[in-house]
Amino acid sequence: MGVGDRIRFFIEYLAVRSFYSLLGRFPRSLGLAVGRSLGVLVGTVSRKRYHMADQNVAGAFADKTSEQRAALIRAVWSDLGAGLYEFARLGRLSKDQFRNEVRVVGEEHLRAAHGRGKGVVLVTGHLGNWEYASWAAALTGLPIMAVARRMKNPWVNRWITALRARSGCDVIMHKNAVRESVRRLREGGVVGLLFDQRITAGGLQVPFFGRPAHTTGMPALLALRMECPIVPLRSWRENGRITVEFLPPLEIEPGPATPERVEAVTRQLNDMLERWIKERPSQWLWIHNRWKP
Repeated sequence: MGVGDRIRFFIEYLAVRSFYSLLGRFPRSLGLAVGRSLGVLVGTVSRKRYHMADQNVAGAFADKTSEQRAALIRAVWSDLGAGLYEFARLGRLSKDQFRNEVRVVGEEHLRAAHGRGKGVVLVTGHLGNWEYASWAAALTGLPIMAVARRMKNPWVNRWITALRARSGCDVIMHKNAVRESVRRLREGGVVGLLFDQRITAGGLQVPFFGRPAHTTGMPALLALRMECPIVPLRSWRENGRITVEFLPPLEIEPGPATPERVEAVTRQLNDMLERWIKERPSQWLWIHNRWKP
């Protein structure tokens, strides 16, 4: 990294920290309104992202008119703006405040799966507020490790990693994920994975909303190889409040971690996420280039 990059990254970091610090001080109702307005504004001027979202929605919901797609995409940006405020607020919440403000259900499913003693693969997607879902998992007190993507800006990456770790969650970067995940599972830990972003190298071509999508096979591979359960985790925003739900472990036919078995379990995960998105389509990350060849 050159001197120019260091200076640019540091200025970006100061700007981001200042923005989030200011936004996080707003009262909840005002902060959500401001966040949603900012989200819609960004969506209005970001024509490239709008076009990408429109293509994604059209491919997933062929029956929607252009007006219906536009309304959905506007709602997507509004929800992303709400998430912006929620993340800024997360930096100021204590663990007790988090527990009081966020509705968490199904925690018994994670505890029961962990009680089997073989570790747990915890899977979620970019739906609702995935940062709050991670916090809810960590606040169970179980040994949680989350796999995250490293951000280009090292100062921003360190700041966000520290914020995520405030919940008690260990955070590792995805390039080191496989070996460390295996180790944690052998120790009986819980490994949290976001599985719905496009994999730029490797991955499986698995149908998602009827179209092939590059999908990570890591959750399936870990679960099959380590013979541990997969517990789905989802979150959603409703009436200004976030709900985080742990579901019963995914039903998986026992067997070796063959390529066919890994693909079959990955298909189950994509099918599950697709059902969740159809319930609340505005709360998924449609602006991501999920179906890029």
